Amino acid sequence: MVKKGRPRFETTDGSTYHLLLRNAKSNRRYPTEAEAVLWEHVRNSQLGVHFRRQHPIEGYIPDLVCIREKLIVEIDGGYHFIDNQSVSDAERTAYLEAQGYRVLRFTNEEVLHDIETVLKRIKKMVENNSELETNVQSESQDFDAKGISCRESVVEDLNPQGAPLLRRGGGRLIIVSAPSGSGKSTIVNWLMETHPELNLAFSISCTSRAPRGTEQNGVEYFFLTPEEFRQKIANNEFLEYEEVYEDRFYGTLKEQVVRQREAGQNVVFDVDVKGGCNIKEHYGDEALSLFIQPPSIEELRRRLVNRGTDSPEAIEDRLAKAAYELTFAERFDCVVVNDDLATAEADAYRIVSEFLSEEKNG
Repeated sequence: MVKKGRPRFETTDGSTYHLLLRNAKSNRRYPTEAEAVLWEHVRNSQLGVHFRRQHPIEGYIPDLVCIREKLIVEIDGGYHFIDNQSVSDAERTAYLEAQGYRVLRFTNEEVLHDIETVLKRIKKMVENNSELETNVQSESQDFDAKGISCRESVVEDLNPQGAPLLRRGGGRLIIVSAPSGSGKSTIVNWLMETHPELNLAFSISCTSRAPRGTEQNGVEYFFLTPEEFRQKIANNEFLEYEEVYEDRFYGTLKEQVVRQREAGQNVVFDVDVKGGCNIKEHYGDEALSLFIQPPSIEELRRRLVNRGTDSPEAIEDRLAKAAYELTFAERFDCVVVNDDLATAEADAYRIVSEFLSEEKNG
């Protein structure tokens, strides 16, 4: 018997959809109080249609979506109180309406204190299948508090993919570099596994090597031929790249970082010190650069020997490279000395969480 899989309901291009979907799953785990209340009532109400929670649409992740009716329901609260957020909401609504969706917006207070009226408005929109309410909403969003048109800026504020620049959930950038054996991978993996609320995701790099085992294109890496890789180098499409052996390239595409940020992911770059410095120079204050430092070269030697994976000659090569890489430490925003793993993990968490919680302008 052939078992049919669940429909995928892709509502944007495949690679962007899967990036957004991962972020949407995180959003579902940590809803606001109003989002949780509305979802509980919508899924248990007799609306006659099926809503999906935190489902990717184009370049956005709306709170509730009815795909059949092309109806989106959003709750304005929390981050909506920051400067210029009303403009961003207007852009978001205008863009979704241009794609054929009707958008209903409610405040936190409406959902928490008058949920019956909220449900009636949703039901009326579904039953009438008209744009009456959408027009009322759109007219009110065409002007900001001073009566100045917000929609006029929408066309000018489009990114190359055609969607308005995201102010909600736009991901931030964390660069982590270290000499081999410093514990960088252990610390980063601990942050990702122990603190999912940080919404960290590795940047998906390109490589010219062949896939290994179950690796999939666009998941572990983007797999290119050496010729394709060189063409992208010539087109200046990489943030950073390295040819580790002849025809064996690794690199980070600028466009891929944009996609992951627009999906709301906080992108982690696990790169060597030169790559880390190049990425920091490109993004400036938009990125946090973190250097994981061993307490001493002798301690690093002990760790590499205890690994038991390298020959004595290879260890000496790694130590020589580490001594050189340590000279770059002062070029990073923060340095975490890993002389005690638990303390280093706690320090890294504090630094990253403080960076992610900083208020963003606009």
